[in-house]
Amino acid sequence: MKTIQKNKKKTDYIRLFIRQSDETARLGKTVNVRKEFHDRIQKIIQVIGDNEVSIFSYIDNVLVHHFDNFQDDISNAYKQMISNDVF
Repeated sequence: MKTIQKNKKKTDYIRLFIRQSDETARLGKTVNVRKEFHDRIQKIIQVIGDNEVSIFSYIDNVLVHHFDNFQDDISNAYKQMISNDVF
């Protein structure tokens, strides 16, 4: 059973992150990333992505997933901070 779950997680990971983004890098902004993260991402896309996915696409996919999963939490925290006149 654990092997099936591991394979499903691997498949989900690849489906979610190891694919070209619908966006283009030229329309984005430059962002600095820690060297250790850059190196890790580069290894991931080289090995798992077979050098067919850009660093931009990987990071874009990770951020899309993050915002899809945490949008409600982000909105609630934002509203709470606004109502407390923190900004």
